[in-house]
Amino acid sequence: MRLQKNLLGLVFFFFLNLTYSQQNTLVITNETEDECVFEETADSYQNTTTKTVLASNISEDQKEPEGYNFMLRRSINVRNESANFVIESLPINSKNSDYAPSFYKGELVFASSRNTKSMSLILQESTNEPFLDLYTTSKNIANRGVSKLKGAVNTKFHESSATFSPDGKTVYFTRNNYSKRKFKRNAKGCVLLKIYKADYNNGKWKNVEELPFNSDEYSTAHPALSPDGKFLYFASDMPGSYGKSDIYVVAIHEDGSYGTPKNLGGLINSAGRETFPYVSDKGTLFFTSDGHVGFGGLDIFMVLPHEDTDWAVYNMGAPINSPQDDFTFIINEENKMGYFASNRAGGKGGDDIYGFKQLVPLLEYRNQIPGIKRKIKRYIQITPVTEDITSF
Repeated sequence: MRLQKNLLGLVFFFFLNLTYSQQNTLVITNETEDECVFEETADSYQNTTTKTVLASNISEDQKEPEGYNFMLRRSINVRNESANFVIESLPINSKNSDYAPSFYKGELVFASSRNTKSMSLILQESTNEPFLDLYTTSKNIANRGVSKLKGAVNTKFHESSATFSPDGKTVYFTRNNYSKRKFKRNAKGCVLLKIYKADYNNGKWKNVEELPFNSDEYSTAHPALSPDGKFLYFASDMPGSYGKSDIYVVAIHEDGSYGTPKNLGGLINSAGRETFPYVSDKGTLFFTSDGHVGFGGLDIFMVLPHEDTDWAVYNMGAPINSPQDDFTFIINEENKMGYFASNRAGGKGGDDIYGFKQLVPLLEYRNQIPGIKRKIKRYIQITPVTEDITSF
C-alpha cells in the first residue's frame, strides 16, 4: 500500500474491520487436533503525532462475483509471465525447508531446517527434519557460505521470520513459546508461537526477550517492521480475529514500549489465513493468504490504491504465485529485486527460496490483474517430545 513519498513519515495503520500449514513436512502438531494448531502454519501516513487510520466498509455488492476465481486465473495466465518478473532458485537452498528471507545489511537472513547434525532431529520424528533455525548469507558475494546467526537467538525449537530495525541493532523474530530453557503450553497442552526481540552487541545477538502482547493462549508470529521502525506488523490468531490467523499492527514508542495491537481489518483479513506481512521501502504492503482468490494453497498479495477513495488487494500473479504454497515475499522497490519462498515443483527441498527481478512498476502491473476493491473510511486519530509443538 503506497502511503506517501516521504519515507521518514511512512506509516500506515488499519483499524477495526500462523500459523499456516505451509506444507505437511513442517507439521508437528497432529492435524486432527485443531485446537493445537495455529492454522497459518499448521502443518497512512504519520506526519507528527497524527496518523491516518483506514477502516474497511464492505457492502454486499462489493463481494467477489461468482466465477471470479476463473477470471483471475485466465487474466493472469494468458499474458507473458516473463514480462513482469524474472525468478530464479537460489543456490543456498538445501534438501530441507528454507524460507522467510529478510534483508539485513547486505546479507540475507532466512529460516532453515538444514541442521541435520542437531539433536532436535530426534524431536521432529513426524517430519524427519530438524527444527528451524535462523541463518545468514551474503546476497552480494558469490559462493558465500551459510552460517547461523550468532548469539542467543537460535534454540532447540523453531526460530523463523526475522525483521531488523533500521539501525540494525534490534531483531524481532518468531520462536516457539520457549525461554530460559523452559517451554510453556496453553490450556490445551500446546506449545504455541511468540514474537521475541534481541539486541546486537559485540558481534552477537543478546538479551532475548518476548514482547508484552504475546500470550500463552494464542500465537503471535512473523513480525515485519515499517521502514521507519515505528510500527510492527505480525500474524496472530488472538481473540477477535476474522479467520484462522489475521494480520495486526502495533506501534513501537520512542521509549521502547508498545501500543495496543490493531487488526488490519476486512480489506486484508478474511475467514482464511493471512500471514507473513511485509512493508517495502516504498511503503507497499504485501502479505500471504489462502482466504483471497488465488491459484491454490497460499498466495502472495499486495495492497495498492485503486481510486481516490478505494484501495484494492491484488494477487501478485504468476510467476510469483503458483498452484502450490507461495509466501514470505520481500522486495527492495528501489532496486526492484527481492525474494520469496515456495514449495512448487522443481525445487531442491520442501520449501525453497527464489530470487526475482521486477521488470514492471507495481502500479503498472496492477492494471493487468483484477483487484478486490474496498471502500475505505478515513478519519484521523491522535496518536521426541510428547508436547504438541506448533511449527511454521
